[in-house]
Amino acid sequence: MGILKKLFGFGKKKEKTPEEIEKEKVIYEEKEAEEVKKVIEEVAEDEFIGEKKEADEKAEESENKVSEEAAAEEEKLEVEEEKAEVKNEIQEVEKIETKEVVAPKKKGFFTSLKEKLSKSREGFFGKVKGFFLGRSVIDDEMYEDLEEMLIQSDIGMDMTLKIVGALEKEVRSRGIKDPKEVYAVLKDVMENFLIEEDNELKTDKPGLNIILVVGVNGVGKTTTIGKIASKLTKEGKKVIVGAGDTFRAAAIEQLEEWTIRAGAEIIKHQQGTDPGAVVFDTLKAAENRNADVAIIDTAGRLHNKNNLMKELEKINRIIEKHVGDSSYESILVIDGTTGQNGLNQAKVFNEVTKLTGFIVTKLDGTAKGGIVFAISEELKKPIKFIGVGEGIEDLRPFNPKEYIDAIFE
Repeated sequence: MGILKKLFGFGKKKEKTPEEIEKEKVIYEEKEAEEVKKVIEEVAEDEFIGEKKEADEKAEESENKVSEEAAAEEEKLEVEEEKAEVKNEIQEVEKIETKEVVAPKKKGFFTSLKEKLSKSREGFFGKVKGFFLGRSVIDDEMYEDLEEMLIQSDIGMDMTLKIVGALEKEVRSRGIKDPKEVYAVLKDVMENFLIEEDNELKTDKPGLNIILVVGVNGVGKTTTIGKIASKLTKEGKKVIVGAGDTFRAAAIEQLEEWTIRAGAEIIKHQQGTDPGAVVFDTLKAAENRNADVAIIDTAGRLHNKNNLMKELEKINRIIEKHVGDSSYESILVIDGTTGQNGLNQAKVFNEVTKLTGFIVTKLDGTAKGGIVFAISEELKKPIKFIGVGEGIEDLRPFNPKEYIDAIFE
């Protein structure tokens, strides 16, 4: 091997050319620069993370402070907005009433009610009439199709089966063969499912009459209380209203606006106060001032909130302890446009408050209206009033026959 190295130059170190040396130098410098750049970036990133963390902590502290101030300001604005809304509602009612006073009433109660319920009459019940007119034979298919229509009207499955079952039986009993005649039979059958007993609000017994009003937010509970108070004061009764909804912002102010307008008195505490204390003070004040009626508002409790329902149970215990063996009205206000959800609310509230009846609002705004039949039959409780508009007189005492006549043509 040594001879080969000498002969052929194996093992001899080859000298680099200037170009190769320069090229290696450039590569080395580039590599060194890349490493320096990497180190600088890592240091910069660490500094950025540290600065960002410090900035985030400061921002969070500032944000928490701003959030608290914003929440307080937001609540204040909400109260002001709700106050303005109530004033607008009252102004609208006053406009309606002024028109009613100025313009002589040419139409009777029934005609007016028929107009107020035009959406229901022309909507679902109008379709039902056309449904029978388009049939040539009374058969199982007709009854099955009718069931679908009734369910879509918010009457519900159970109530629908009861109505259709009773209808079939009545059609056979009367020996009816023409489908066009079934519409009139349906009208009679549905009227029979509306409770006629105890439809009037009981406010005439000796001593203090108590009306507990419950219902979720948005159903028109505050407005309804104001209208009831107005009706009772116009009848010459002394009315005291208890502002038991101490949870919702502006609820007390809203109720106070309606109470003053109705010519009644109000018992109120600060927002956040124990509602039970308000109820207790309301009943005491009503007795001391020889009031005829005490109307008690409650929070717009969601029916799936167990703790809030327990609060409602406590209110009932306070009333029961006060009245002893005497009865009192426990009324649930339901939005007539909510359909089966309203029926679910009624079932849950009835377990807690032992309801004596319902007030169904906003019936002028729905093309269905089936909830009236569902709650009356399912819970075996009467409907005391229906709401068919903004005016005081649009809170109507519920009369099953008048209601049926208004929605059926």
